[in-house]
Order: sequence, then structure tokens, then C-alpha cells
Amino acid sequence: MRPIHSRIKLEQMIGRGTRVHEACKMTNLLPNGRKEGFLIIDFWENDFNKPPEKEIAQSLPVLVSIFNTRLKLLEHFLDDQNTKAFKKTSADLQKMVTLIPLENFSVQKKYPLVERAWTDSFWGYLTYTDLEFLKLHVGPLLRFAAGTDVQAATFVSKVERLKLKILQGKDPTKTAQSVAEDVSRLPKFVYEADPSKETSRDFCLSPAIMNASPDELDTLISALADQMRYRKERADTFLEIDLQDLIETRGYLILQNREEPIYYEEYRQQVNQRVLDLVAEHPTITALDRGEAVSDMQLIELERTLREELGTGEIRFSEENFRKAYRMQVGSLLEFLRELLELEGIPDYQEIVKRQFAGYIESQIFNGSQISFLRAVQSVFVQKRHLKRTDLYDPPLTSFGEDAVERLFTDEQIEDVLKFAEKLAI
Repeated sequence: MRPIHSRIKLEQMIGRGTRVHEACKMTNLLPNGRKEGFLIIDFWENDFNKPPEKEIAQSLPVLVSIFNTRLKLLEHFLDDQNTKAFKKTSADLQKMVTLIPLENFSVQKKYPLVERAWTDSFWGYLTYTDLEFLKLHVGPLLRFAAGTDVQAATFVSKVERLKLKILQGKDPTKTAQSVAEDVSRLPKFVYEADPSKETSRDFCLSPAIMNASPDELDTLISALADQMRYRKERADTFLEIDLQDLIETRGYLILQNREEPIYYEEYRQQVNQRVLDLVAEHPTITALDRGEAVSDMQLIELERTLREELGTGEIRFSEENFRKAYRMQVGSLLEFLRELLELEGIPDYQEIVKRQFAGYIESQIFNGSQISFLRAVQSVFVQKRHLKRTDLYDPPLTSFGEDAVERLFTDEQIEDVLKFAEKLAI
């Protein structure tokens, strides 16, 4: 079975399955000897009334998400394949490959292409090309794996993402908070049955998790992942989560690079002053003040400048910190700037992207199927704010078919789309 993207094909399928009573030659098999009604079951939940510009929600199966994260971890260790961390991650990935059901019809069709991933020789020495192959062709097949413990897999996915962020030097705050909250919801009997798990719990609920090693996080997965099926809907009221970098209480933030908390008011003052200093002589802001028109590219460069200047130093400005300190939800720093300076001429970043995609599609010669795919690409880009070739093979774009990219576009067209998206990336 597969989704149908043509209204005409749908009508044909319905027509063949709902022939009138007079066309039936075996009336003895019908209830009461007549066709009086039809039940159509749409397994794929096709929506043919959806406007073409409607955004497609991201939906990546949790096993595929874990697989992709571990591939990124493997890439991090790729230069030294003799390390314990590389061997452990490689073994975890190889084990995940065995979860793919080879008896599945869809898997069997792809198996000649991916068969080498089941051989030990493939995993003996890996290259960047091998990782790309695993991401594009092997990982997506995990969506056919059955019997997944979703609660455990979701916890594993979070911990693996936390591991990756720590290794990459990125802010692990949000992911660590989510992991800690999951652990805080485990009932007491989990630890009564196995007191050794308390060590993992205490570690997870302490600031130490912010700088955890891969080994420590692997231990956390081994100890608590399979217990997540017992997780309560609400956290234990009497269990304290001592994550100093994560907690926001009584109107202040505790930032990762500061020992002392900073109150919302002080933080807002610092951010506001820094922004005002940055844009005081900025040509784009000057033009807007004068009522002059500015290009989308000028606005995107302004967004990049703000992100680069505010994302470092003591301020550590982010949309998450903005939400906490300003009690507002924005999708970009352009939106924040519009609120701060009260400049109505500054559009949302999302609006810029949509306008640019519309102009790009209009400037090219595309058929209806290509346009539908590119509008879905636009939705992915708005969420990710960048676009890589591998993104074209991930959900939700896989709803167009696994071979949609090659079937709908030439290599030159795809390269052109990627270059276009790169100009809008922030």
C-alpha cells in the first residue's frame, strides 16, 4: 500500500471498488443479496482537500531518529575508529540494522541496494560515504520494525541527542531538562526492585549530567530506558531536580556560562542595550527608519548578524531565553527586533522564506508534482532554517515516495534548489 497523490487515481480506485448492484455477477455472496452500501477504509488518511500551501508536519519514527543521531555521533568519532566510543556507537547501529524485518515486502524491494549493511565487512572501516548511505537508504527502513517499546526508545533518543550536543559543544540545557523530567517521573518501586538504579537517577537529576561523558550516558540508558514504561504522568512532588543551569525560578535565569543567576529585568536590559548598539548604524535599520524599501536578502543578513552577535558572550541570547525573560514566543530575531523597535516594516522570517520560495517556483518551469514537492520542502526549511540534500529523503517528504527526488527532478534542478535554500539559511 502507498499514499495516492492524485484525485483522479483516487476516484478510479473508488469507482472500481464500488460498482453498482447491477454489475455484480455473484449476488449470492452479498448481504441480503444486494449491494446497499460501501465502506471505504483509507489506510493512508489521504487529504485531497488540503490546500497545496498547507505545511506538512514533521513526523520521524523514533527508531529512525535514534539511528540518525547515532550516525552523527559516529561521524564525530570517525577520524579515530579505534576509540571505545566509536566501537560502541558502531555496534549500536549494527544492532539496530538487525531490527529491520527482511520479510517485509517494502524492505525486500530495497534489500539488493542495502544488503551490504548486514555484513560484518561493511562495518570494519567506515567512511563519510558509508554514513551517507546508511542515512539515506538503511535508516528509513527502521520504520517497518515492529514491537518497539516507544517509551524506552524515546528516552534513548533524548539521551543520544544529549550526548551529541555535549560532544559538539552545543547548549545541552533543554535536552538535559527533558531527560531529567522523564527520570523524575519514575515511581519508587523501580529503585526498590534494583537499588543500583538510584545512582543513575541521582546522576541524571544533578548538574553533572550537563557534562556527562558518552560512557556515563550509555550507563544511564542501560539502567533506566526499559523502565520508562512505568513513567508517571506527573513528576514526584518530593523529588528535587538540581539542574542549576536549567531551572528558572522567581523571575531569573541561570545561564550555562554564568555562576550567578541573572534576573529577568537585568537580562532584558542587557539584551535591549546590546541590540540597540548593534542596529544603531545598521544600514537596513536606517533604511527602514526612513521608510525606504529593503530587500529580503538584507533582512536575512540582519537576522544572521543578530544571531552571531547575541548568541555568544555573557548574554547567550536564544529564542528560549527570550520566551522566558520577555514572556513572548517568537520564531526569529527579526520578530524580536520588530517588537523592540516597533518597526512594522520588519516581516517575520517565515514570511520572507515563503515569499522567496513563491518567487523561485514562479521563476522556474515546474510541473504540478514538482511544485507540490517544493512547497513541502518549504515547510521543512521553515522548521529547520536550512536544507541539506539528505533532508529531501526524510519525512515528511517521503510521503511523495522514496524515489520522489530522482523521479521528479534532475540533478541540476536539485543542486539549484539547494543553492537557493542556502541563500535563505540562518
